[in-house]
Amino acid sequence: MSIPDSHIVILPVEGMTCASCIARVEKALKKVDGVKEANVNLATEKVAISFDEGKTDLHSLATVVEEAGYKLILPEPNQQISGILQIPEVSANSHQEKAYRQLKRDFIFSITLAVPIMLVSMMSMTQWFMSLVSLSMEEVNKLLLLAATPVMFISGKRFFSTAWQLGKRFSADMNTLVAVGTGAAFLYSTVVVLFPGWLGLRSEMHDVYFDTATTIITLILMGRLLEARAKWKASDAIKKLMQLQPKTARVVRNGVDADVPIADVMVDDVVLVRPGEKIPVDGRITNGFTTIDESMVTGESLPI
Repeated sequence: MSIPDSHIVILPVEGMTCASCIARVEKALKKVDGVKEANVNLATEKVAISFDEGKTDLHSLATVVEEAGYKLILPEPNQQISGILQIPEVSANSHQEKAYRQLKRDFIFSITLAVPIMLVSMMSMTQWFMSLVSLSMEEVNKLLLLAATPVMFISGKRFFSTAWQLGKRFSADMNTLVAVGTGAAFLYSTVVVLFPGWLGLRSEMHDVYFDTATTIITLILMGRLLEARAKWKASDAIKKLMQLQPKTARVVRNGVDADVPIADVMVDDVVLVRPGEKIPVDGRITNGFTTIDESMVTGESLPI
């Protein structure tokens, strides 16, 4: 009987922000010939894919996900193993930490410029500020344009790139909303400042919306930063909790005690647990008496 060359991978996905993203990633993957199942978890930002390696591979799957507007994080070459069940040890925690730090950099850069832009935009409406800086309104608007441009094309790049990828497939999500809103405000304000004649404007006293565009990008980045931080911390806590499980078990075989990996423990093996040690696997007490901390399972704070 031949065994099909079937693999299961669990990999992180970048760029997902809402429930519709789940449907897009799953739909894109399931269209690939050889993919049997694809399930996305938005909370962990990971996808579990069951596929036939004879018909497709990880790089083809990554290309399909990228064409859908997202990014599939592939394992390192030395992490891939052969066999029926393949689960690369991709560190989701390090992936989330990297995404969090990148968001943090973009947010700090954005808020550093967005706050002055907002203050100058508001104060330029007053006589005392205009007399204090000794600049015309046209010159103030040009300074606002110079300050807003880096925010739009550096901190806001993630919104526009994702919206562009989705737009080519006649699809949209929250990134599209942010990109269209801020992009329209920035483009209109740029035309007003540099080419007012195109809009038939004759006076320099016209409204610009650089503060609106940069503030929206900054606030959305702040929301995503808080969300990414919460996911990172939660994943880190779960990882530490999983590390509490012993890696080996002391098994009595033929009257001899031997430390073996937990995966090598078989049904009907007799496992010896000494005082103070953690219970390595599920089982039934056959001999001895002790007090066991079951709080991880039952929530009971006192040993039983």
